[in-house]
Amino acid sequence: MSLPTVRGARGDCPIHVGWGALARLGAVVRESVPGCRRVMLVVDAGVQANWAGPARASLVSAGVAVAESVMQATEEAKAMPAVERLWQAMLAAGLQRSDVVLALGGGIVGDTAGFAAATFLRGVHLVMAPTTLLAMVDASIGGKTGVNLPLPGGGLGKNMAGVFHQPAAVVSDPQALTTLDPRDFRCGLAECVKHALLADPELLVWIERNAAALMAREREPMEHLVIRSSRIKAEVVSRDEFERGERAHLNLGHTFGHALESLLHRDLRHGEAVSLGLVAAVEASRAAGWWPQADPAALSRTLEALGLPVRVPGSVHRVDLIRAMGFDKKAEGGRQRLVLLKGPGAPGVLPDPDPRVVEAAWAAVGA
Repeated sequence: MSLPTVRGARGDCPIHVGWGALARLGAVVRESVPGCRRVMLVVDAGVQANWAGPARASLVSAGVAVAESVMQATEEAKAMPAVERLWQAMLAAGLQRSDVVLALGGGIVGDTAGFAAATFLRGVHLVMAPTTLLAMVDASIGGKTGVNLPLPGGGLGKNMAGVFHQPAAVVSDPQALTTLDPRDFRCGLAECVKHALLADPELLVWIERNAAALMAREREPMEHLVIRSSRIKAEVVSRDEFERGERAHLNLGHTFGHALESLLHRDLRHGEAVSLGLVAAVEASRAAGWWPQADPAALSRTLEALGLPVRVPGSVHRVDLIRAMGFDKKAEGGRQRLVLLKGPGAPGVLPDPDPRVVEAAWAAVGA
C-alpha cells in the first residue's frame, strides 16, 4: 500500500508510516530539510520516557544537533504562554530559519509546537512525529497549528489563534501506540470513523470487522488503519489546503464536539467529544432531511464497540452548548454552519440550520 502525501502550495509533505519508523527520524529530517543543522525537539511529557530517547538517538546519528523542550499535553497548557516558552527555548538554542522544530507527541504538542515554528523568525521548518492515533491520522496532517483562548463568559475556545504551516514531513510510528494510554488510543479511533463516514464507507465496515484486533493494537491492523485514514485526510488537504471549501468537511461532528469540549474539557477528551459529535451530526443529517435513512443508533453501536462515548457525560445545559456553538470557526456572519451527510461518503455544509435540527442533534446524545 503506497504511503500518503500532502501536495501543498509550498511543496509536498510525505507521510512516513511504519512500525519502528522513529528509528528513521534523523534520516527523514536530513532528507526533507537538507540544510538543517539543529532541531528543537518538543516532547510531550507523557511520551518522554518511552520515545524521546529513540527519537534523539536517531537525530544525533544523522549528525543533527538537538535541543529539547518538554511540554505538558493539556488543553489548559495549549495556550500562548507555552508558545512564548518555546520561542525562548529556540532563541537559547540558536535556531535559524534553515533548522527544524520537531513535535514528538500528540495533537496538543503538535499544534503548539507548530504554531511556535510558524511564527518564530516568521517561520522555521516543522516535522511532526505523532505518537497518538489521533495525531497520526488527523492533527499532524494538513498544516493547521494553533492554541486555545478563553471564551467570553467562560469556557475554552479551541484553536482560536493559529496559522497554516505545512510540515516538511510527518513520521508516524504505530509502534508508539503500544504504550499509549487506552483512553487516548480510543480517542484516535473516533477520527478514523469520521474519515470513513466522509470518504470511505468500506473503511467503516473494515473498522467494524476489525474492532477487536484494533483494540488489541495488533501491528498489521494498526499500520493498515493509519495508512488508510491518513490518506483520506491527505487527499482532502491536497485539494483544499487552506480550507476554502472541501476541507471544511473534515470538521464533521466537530461543531458539536468543540462545544462539548469548551464546557467539559476537564472531563472529556477531543476524540471522545468527536465521537459524541458524530452521533449528533448523523442525527442532524436525518432531522434536516439530508439523509432520511440515517441510523444514529447503528453508528453508536460501532463507536461503543471501540470503547467510545455516545451519551454526554455529567451535567451540561443545552442552552450553554448552543451558545458555545456560536464561537465555532466555521460560522459566517454570525450564522451557524454544520457539516452534515447526505449519505455515507457524501458530506456537505448546511448554513443556518433550523433550531429544531440542532435540538434533535443534542437530544440524540442526551444533552
